Amino acid sequence: AAYVSGDLPSRGEATVRALNVTGRTVLPFRLAPVAKPIPRVAPGTVAPQAKAVESSGETIMGAMVSRLVGKGPAAHQIWLPPLDEPATLDQVLTPLAVDPERGLCPVGWGGNGRLIVPVAIVDKPFEQRRDLLWADLSGAAGHAIVVGAPQSGKSTMLRGLVSVLALTHTPKEAQFFLLDMGGGALGPVSGFPHVSGYATRRDAQRCRRLVAEVVSLLTAREQFFAANGIDSIAAFRQRRAEFSEGEGNGREFGDVFLVVDDWTTLRAEYEQLEESITALAARGLGFGIHVVVSVNWWMGVRAQLRDAIGTRFELRLGDPSDSAMDRRAAQNVPADAPGRGITKEKLHFLAALPRIDADQRAGTVATGTADLVARVTAGWTGPPAPPMRLLPREITLATVQQAGTSTGRSFPLGIAESDLKPVYLDFSSDPHFMAFGDVESGKTNLLRTITTGITNRYTAEEAAILVVDYRRGLLDAVTGDHLLGYAGAEPVLNGLLTDVAEAMRRRLPGPDVTSEQLRARSWWKGPDLFVVVDDYELVATGGRNPLAVLVEFLPQARDIGLHVIVARGSGGAGRAMFEAMLQRIRELGSPGIVLSGDKDEGVLIADVKAGPQPPGRGTLARRRLGSGLVQVAWTEPRKPGD
Repeated sequence: AAYVSGDLPSRGEATVRALNVTGRTVLPFRLAPVAKPIPRVAPGTVAPQAKAVESSGETIMGAMVSRLVGKGPAAHQIWLPPLDEPATLDQVLTPLAVDPERGLCPVGWGGNGRLIVPVAIVDKPFEQRRDLLWADLSGAAGHAIVVGAPQSGKSTMLRGLVSVLALTHTPKEAQFFLLDMGGGALGPVSGFPHVSGYATRRDAQRCRRLVAEVVSLLTAREQFFAANGIDSIAAFRQRRAEFSEGEGNGREFGDVFLVVDDWTTLRAEYEQLEESITALAARGLGFGIHVVVSVNWWMGVRAQLRDAIGTRFELRLGDPSDSAMDRRAAQNVPADAPGRGITKEKLHFLAALPRIDADQRAGTVATGTADLVARVTAGWTGPPAPPMRLLPREITLATVQQAGTSTGRSFPLGIAESDLKPVYLDFSSDPHFMAFGDVESGKTNLLRTITTGITNRYTAEEAAILVVDYRRGLLDAVTGDHLLGYAGAEPVLNGLLTDVAEAMRRRLPGPDVTSEQLRARSWWKGPDLFVVVDDYELVATGGRNPLAVLVEFLPQARDIGLHVIVARGSGGAGRAMFEAMLQRIRELGSPGIVLSGDKDEGVLIADVKAGPQPPGRGTLARRRLGSGLVQVAWTEPRKPGD
């Protein structure tokens, strides 16, 4: 803007001043004198007609602007460019290089190993600048959540968080367990040496095992902290080099991150895992265990877990009114910009890409992530993170016996998925046992393992075994003095059960039995009787059940030394549970195992349904210890002449 100041001099010069937007004079300059002075006109008279003068084509404004060009410093840019291109990790971190001790990392950066990392660029328009958005996972905000609509960049942001932690921490300082419930977006970062386990939605075994590994680590750390006088995770990090948490087995962990992509799918398909992960979030931070999840909307996470998460990233939502940051600000997040979101201060941010090649194109992020993983792996020369241990598909009884020591009358049945340690049966506390499974699910081997444990823990004077085996699968499973009888057909079984029922009736306590005798179980003498039944559906058929004569003795089995072990096919098991023998055993709270079978049969033992499993694998349900997946030990059948 310009104005002419004062009266024009007689010689035709005029002083012109340029104004800024505030109306303040900033730059005076002078125009060239005109050809003739402008004549003055008396008031009330008419000015004479001016003669036409050819215009030179230059205006006052044009002359002013041409003389201002290049003069003085450039004006300050009030608005920065839009957040269109995401930064890469090499742009948000200090220069990367290979350190002999830390591998590829920001060499010399004070944040290495401190769990405080940059994850995005945040725009601060009123301060006319951009800053880094930091995730501080070192304290009470150690859990993190990424919320956003489909295709809003949740999985890419999770990959970026894992990648920046891998660049700033060694595999000794941070380990990752990745649960990929989405479309495999976490697969590219599973190659980091920091990753202990990776599982996809379709691999149910690995999903359960991955969570079980973290849960067992939490249990082990609780015991370890108490035994070593560690009062906090901060003290544990400082004293990490003083002791070996893994007791020399190479399974030392630092801060552990359980990363779940697509929490909604996990809730729908793995309900039990949701409970376990929620418990981890409630107790894990004090022991260096962090939970990081992504979800489509805030209400997709139960309040118990949501309240435990302190670090929150909100991307574009399907419905901005669901925003936990600010509803009005959420409406301004563009729908076609993955990675864009808002902070709790209502500022916009753009997540960094998981790559270190300075390529800001989102379409080639997969290639960039692969390059990042390869460079981090090549730069690390130490041991990788301890790998996740899987439940073996077959394990021998001798191996299980060497893995642990049983006490009293207990004997090993197999190994548990939760901690890969032996599980034991003890018929002195739980006198009966049930098993259900399809053909070739491992029922007969289960009974062979049980009878082997009985003969190893009881002498012939302490235990007698009656084998009911219509299909001849347990031939020679019990030999010698332990074998009371072998029934391969109903007529033989009827005769044996008549004698057994009479013996059990004589063992019932009479009115003359004292309380001391009841407590010591000394009013009768003889061995405990174990009735082992394979293919129970062949025994109880057509309305006939020879074993029904034992039903009346089942409630007092512990006092009279009676034990019934039944294995039945899972087909039709839902209806068979109302049969007198099975119903009574179930009502007594007896333990049992459900091997491979059809889930449509419904609940068979406790709250356990059947499902597809490898041979010998099933869910063991016990009244005191709950339910858990186990692999039954393989017991080699006896050969003729053994």
